[in-house]
Amino acid sequence: MSDKTGSCDVILKAMVAMASADGHLDSREVGLIQDIFKDCTGKALGADAVARAAHQNEAEDIRNVLADLAPSLDLTTKDEILCAAYRVLLADNRVAGEERKELHEMARALHISEIHLSALLEELAASLHE
Repeated sequence: MSDKTGSCDVILKAMVAMASADGHLDSREVGLIQDIFKDCTGKALGADAVARAAHQNEAEDIRNVLADLAPSLDLTTKDEILCAAYRVLLADNRVAGEERKELHEMARALHISEIHLSALLEELAASLHE
């Protein structure tokens, strides 16, 4: 996907899906989603827009969305989606089993191998601890 705004919309959906994977969307996760979206687009995102994305996600399975888009996404965009989702997963300082499972299912939908995902997450974790 060459359209930056389109890829940021997909990243937003993935982040919201990850934040909702444990059954709720807390304020820390919403704040992080807003920060990551601003980094991606340069535009502010209100909490109401995050809530709308969560509502839209209820109507569609993010894994199906990612699987449909996977052929048109380059590896960099796929990595950005997974890194953003992982950062949201870490927002509440605990990783629920449902969240970890959701991340792996997103990677599968994007045709990302477990080995690539593990390397990506290790690299991201190291950069977050610097």
